[in-house]
Amino acid sequence: MKYDEYTKRIDKELGLLSQEEKVVLCLICCARLFPLYEVFSEKEDWGDASILAESQSFAKKWLRRERLETKSLVKSLGSVIPDMDDFGSCLGSYALNAGLAHEHLLEQMESNDSAPAFYALLSCYDTIDFYVQELLDPDSKGGVQDIDIEIHAMMSNETKWQFNIFSEIKNSKVLEKFADNYETHAIINLA
Repeated sequence: MKYDEYTKRIDKELGLLSQEEKVVLCLICCARLFPLYEVFSEKEDWGDASILAESQSFAKKWLRRERLETKSLVKSLGSVIPDMDDFGSCLGSYALNAGLAHEHLLEQMESNDSAPAFYALLSCYDTIDFYVQELLDPDSKGGVQDIDIEIHAMMSNETKWQFNIFSEIKNSKVLEKFADNYETHAIINLA
């Protein structure tokens, strides 16, 4: 699927979700990206995964109707998101996407706008895109075309997953239980 088509479909689907459903969507994206941040933090000896975990915990409490102040958490989260100028590795890119997804999760709790959920999904999409680029061009010679990435099985699987999760969330009767019980795995396997 071409990127423009993907973003148009995502935007349309998000317009059909409630704020609570968008928070659940962001939370699942964060859970998929979180293990990558943990690997980055351990290997680079930088960051604090517990702040990302606390963001997820806040969202689960928010879904149970506990309204919490997120300003200090937003500030703490901002301090543990890596800057690509400092970490140029693949892990740095993955950790950046994970951190940004968690920022979008907190933003979604404050707004019914679709932009935070859109960017959380885009963080997952971009992570797979970058991973596929690394698979196809491990020496970073620049010979990979966009079409090669777009038709790769991992990209196809990611976009299918994203569109499938919309219907799962929309059809969930109890969103907080869905969020607690949804089984997530790391978006990519770095082992």
